[in-house]
Amino acid sequence: MSEELKPCPCGNVPDELHVIDTGQGSKWAMCFGSCCNEWSIEFKTQYHDFSSQECMELAIEAWNAAPRANKPTEE
Repeated sequence: MSEELKPCPCGNVPDELHVIDTGQGSKWAMCFGSCCNEWSIEFKTQYHDFSSQECMELAIEAWNAAPRANKPTEE
């Protein structure tokens, strides 16, 4: 990937993101990391094809910009 990914809330950094269609006319898509496949982010595709580099760049931008809670520490 051209840009480094921030960690997933599961604590791991995904090797890659997967993009899926949300069925909303190509305006929105979901992406999730390859680490746990549990946390997903919805993002605007700007009508780019889901398999395009432009769409992946938008997915990476949304993934990295998403707020994350601090992982609780065990006492």
